[in-house]
Amino acid sequence: MVQPGEFYVGYLKAPPGVAVFLRWAVSGLMAATLAIAWFVSRSQNDPGDAVWHDDAETLIGRIAAAPYPLIRIWSGQPDQPVRTVLLVSEGKHGGGERVAALDGRMARVRGAILERDTCRLLELAEGDALKPDRSPSGGDADRLSAPRIVALGQVTLRGEIIDPKCYSGAMKPGEGKTHKECATLCIAGGIPPMFVTIDDAGRRSYYLLTDHDGRALTGAALHDGVLPFVADAVEIRGALEKYDDLAVLKIDPARIRRL
Repeated sequence: MVQPGEFYVGYLKAPPGVAVFLRWAVSGLMAATLAIAWFVSRSQNDPGDAVWHDDAETLIGRIAAAPYPLIRIWSGQPDQPVRTVLLVSEGKHGGGERVAALDGRMARVRGAILERDTCRLLELAEGDALKPDRSPSGGDADRLSAPRIVALGQVTLRGEIIDPKCYSGAMKPGEGKTHKECATLCIAGGIPPMFVTIDDAGRRSYYLLTDHDGRALTGAALHDGVLPFVADAVEIRGALEKYDDLAVLKIDPARIRRL
């Protein structure tokens, strides 16, 4: 403890009481700083294992422009023979018009892969990133002629509406309140809205959101019904279907409920 009459002068040795006080004060401040840093870091969302691959990849498969731009590729794996990859453009833009011209056709697409868990996207490179595939018909082309659709009935799910591009690696974190404005702009720019749920074991499930007819959410349904709830904890009820490996949730945006 500092004794009466002790006074610290910078160019002289600190009095004993002042030295003891400073040692305890500095140690306490360091401990408090570490504790606060630990608490703040633990309170943040886990950025997850999302990966944005730098090297461009080329995929060959069948293009679909609806409900959102995507390519279906043949993996040959017994448990998941078809893999679906959403197609987006650079920045906060969807695949849009670049994909529409090849709707329903076999094509080669080139770009950077973003993935997290089972959610996978390809950001189309500039220039001739989409080309019709000139390979002979048959084989993979026949296997990919139409998606296998399985209706799973009505479900009620709780989770978060995300933009899958940022969530899958373009941003970390790509979810939650801190990402709300960015995610809203991405979805408004044409990146497909997705819904993610997390079970008690920490496993994530992903659902592509469409209107009740299975069409892309646009206009008032998107801007008034979906965008206000992006990045919030919400409850959604809808008809669940599987298109090969892609879960599609057909919803009425007016029935989204904030938790």
